[in-house]
Amino acid sequence: MKSKEKTNVYKGIAAAPGIAIKPAYLFKKDIEIINNESITDIAEAITSFNEALEKSKNELAKVFSLAVDKLGEKRAALFEAQIMILDDPILIEKIVSRIADEKMNPEFIVNDEISKYQDMMISSHEPYMKERSQDIEDIKNRIIRNIRKKKWKSRITEEVIVVSESLTPADTVLFSRMKVAGYITNFGGLTSHAAIVARSLDVPAVVGVHDATE
Repeated sequence: MKSKEKTNVYKGIAAAPGIAIKPAYLFKKDIEIINNESITDIAEAITSFNEALEKSKNELAKVFSLAVDKLGEKRAALFEAQIMILDDPILIEKIVSRIADEKMNPEFIVNDEISKYQDMMISSHEPYMKERSQDIEDIKNRIIRNIRKKKWKSRITEEVIVVSESLTPADTVLFSRMKVAGYITNFGGLTSHAAIVARSLDVPAVVGVHDATE
């Protein structure tokens, strides 16, 4: 007698309509551990930050170009907004000054300084502002990843449904070059930019599942 296959049912928010039946692909991002470390070469640390900043802007410029092609200029404008944050002279000056004054590693200063912006958004009573905090998270993690000279990695060779803790708008746009039939995330809402991008791409998406990656 054959045993019955177990069926797991997950409930979430339908962020983008549609039906997809494909194998699941677990997209796991590296969890960056940010330690508070003292430095001796301030000039080198500032150079490392500036180079990471430029690389981050170049990456987002490429994502913006791809987004214009896939989504149109109106939807792609959110990436221009992210680039503008990276060009914010007050933010850049604050980070550089803190690296020099506190003599701490640039990853720690970047994480601490940009997290302040996030905290203000998360504490807002407006759901829209809370969702926008994820865009700031993407910017922060992008700079830190580039300081550490790491790359965005994903190997998809067949049509799949991407399952992840969360997805950034850039993740969603970059995945549009691959064989992605749908998205499932633990976190996110209807107004998140990643959900909006998925709807624009006509890719089914379910968000707020909470335990999809387990």
